[in-house]
Amino acid sequence: EQGKGMSTILKIPLTMAIMDGMEVAVGGSIFTIPINNIRSCIRPTAKDIIHDPTRGEMVKLMDNFYSVIRARDVFQMEQTHENIEDGILIWVEAGEHSYCLFVDELMGEQQIVVKPLPSYVNGFNIKHSGISGCSILGDGSISIILDVGNLYASANLCNRRRFTKT
Repeated sequence: EQGKGMSTILKIPLTMAIMDGMEVAVGGSIFTIPINNIRSCIRPTAKDIIHDPTRGEMVKLMDNFYSVIRARDVFQMEQTHENIEDGILIWVEAGEHSYCLFVDELMGEQQIVVKPLPSYVNGFNIKHSGISGCSILGDGSISIILDVGNLYASANLCNRRRFTKT
């Protein structure tokens, strides 16, 4: 009632995870890769890519060969760069997995507040698809935070399914 006052309840989380991440674009979507998982960023040429019949696309870096995983294929996205020379390879590492993730462009490094995935989303086993959470960017858009280790496993599963269908 007017003149009687009001009360407001503000719930603030006790803990908040803040991390350094590299924002990348794939099509019209923004993804964040944790900085501590990134070894290097490379602008490849077509001659840098090796096509192995069993392991797919690979690139040679520091005398070792690393798988190239295209984010567009893992997340089944359209309207992204197809030509390897038009995008960026991000050499990432998590545990025993080291590979190159192909994205359209680098947006830049930023500190982000990590928001966990809602509990109803976890029922769809989303964490095993390479997504660990999300963040709300300064312009209000959402960035998906990638789990580099699970993304590798998810990409290999997608590749096995694709080769067994043909």
